[in-house]
Amino acid sequence: MDDDAEYPARWMPYPWSHTMRFNPLFLFLLVWLGTEIAVFAIVVHVAGLSGAILFGLLTSLVGLVVLRRVGLAATLGLRDKWSARENFSREALFDGSLAALGSLLLILPGFVSDLVGLALIAPTIRSFVMDRLQTGKFGTSRGPRHNPQTIELSPDEWTRKE
Repeated sequence: MDDDAEYPARWMPYPWSHTMRFNPLFLFLLVWLGTEIAVFAIVVHVAGLSGAILFGLLTSLVGLVVLRRVGLAATLGLRDKWSARENFSREALFDGSLAALGSLLLILPGFVSDLVGLALIAPTIRSFVMDRLQTGKFGTSRGPRHNPQTIELSPDEWTRKE
């Protein structure tokens, strides 16, 4: 008996269409790459090719120096906490991870990644990103959202004055 007779062939206009799915990460990387190329073209137009290459190498060196500094500070902080038998705080670990990510983005070639890396190196931006991630503004929520400026009162605890 022929195996092809049991399973009739189905005509598909694109043989890969049943396996392709929308991948937002692929779309993000494609947009990121296009943006990096466009910004590089603008920098080449403004500073010239040698200036753009020199600026890219300079930001990579800054990224290496900052990564070394952040890595050393994180290692010393973890060692001190470990020797004092203290618990590691999630915020401190996340802060160090964001700073390291910023340093790695500086090392990568590209001016958009350099700007994002410089932003993540700044402590105020890191605290802003950590607050937004914890409240669920950028990602999934880690719990109920509370506004610290909100005071909960029962109906008999307040009156309306006009």
